[in-house]
Parts: sequence; C-alpha cells; structure tokens
Amino acid sequence: MPASASATGPARPARWSSRRSRSRAAVGRLEAARHGFERSLIALRRAALDAVDSGDLASLALHMCGERRLRASAE
Repeated sequence: MPASASATGPARPARWSSRRSRSRAAVGRLEAARHGFERSLIALRRAALDAVDSGDLASLALHMCGERRLRASAE
C-alpha cells in the first residue's frame, strides 16, 4: 500500500501543475479570441456605418439628378 501512495504522491502535483498551465493557456487563447472578435465587431460596425453614409449620399445624388432631369425636361 505505501508503494501506491508514493506513486500517486509525486505525480499528483505535476498533474495539477500541468492542468494549471493548460488552464492558463486556455484562458489566454479565449482572451485573445475575445479581443479579436471585438475588433471584428468594431470593423463591421464601421463598415456598416460607412455603407449607410455612402448610401445616403448615393440616394441624395440620385435625387438631385432626378430633379435636374425634371427641370431640364420642363424647360
């Protein structure tokens, strides 16, 4: 019985250490993924706002062109 106790004794802290290091590595990877995801969301939001802004400008330009054509055909 003492042989099995000594066999599990030294292996246990090494296993815990390994678990802790794997856990820290996993936490680091999750944190990096979260930051990457947040950066992607920011980029998508900016792209969406740019698309909305450019859409408004395109709509305004089409509206102005339409008005010019109406005025030109009325003259």
